[in-house]
Amino acid sequence: MKKNLLLLGVVLTLAAGVTACSGEKKTGQETTASAASTKADQSKADPSKTDAVDTQSESSEKFTEFKAKTVSGDELTNDVFKSSKLTVVNVWGSWCGPCVAEIPELQKFYESMKDQGVNVIGVAQDADTDLDAVKEVIEKNKVTYPNLIPEGKLKDFVMTLQAFPTTLLVDSEGNVVAKDLGGKDMAGFTKMVNDQLTKKLRP
Repeated sequence: MKKNLLLLGVVLTLAAGVTACSGEKKTGQETTASAASTKADQSKADPSKTDAVDTQSESSEKFTEFKAKTVSGDELTNDVFKSSKLTVVNVWGSWCGPCVAEIPELQKFYESMKDQGVNVIGVAQDADTDLDAVKEVIEKNKVTYPNLIPEGKLKDFVMTLQAFPTTLLVDSEGNVVAKDLGGKDMAGFTKMVNDQLTKKLRP
């Protein structure tokens, strides 16, 4: 009986690591995959099984003034939020399997929503230390939304996150209105955004 319980615990722990990675990165591109303590449902390997509504939480955080370069050399500031109803900020790492797995889904989401007042910005957590690896992921997946290199205040914010990918919804004033951990598919991103837009329309 004890052996069965131990085996079950190991299986659940390994499965949970598939949808989220801890904030640690080992030498030689090894990653420390661990369960993000958000919800038992995230123990399933398929990102499409992650319920964004159940795992997302409201936040009182706000993006303070920041200035950062994209991996392509352009410069963005916190003013980027002003032109969109909502901006999806996806914090990821090139070393994190679940992060890389959801990027094609996020690209499809961006293409479907960019003309509807919803923007997407990536923040590549390890771009300041492994820019080549980050660029390789972006080029391989034909990503067209901007990806920032965290530095200064933006890097300080990224350092507070405990798991990747972390997806934030930011309104036009820079307020973080929702936060979610773990990989998602296009339907998950769409539901997360639509739920927030619906909430804003309520009297």
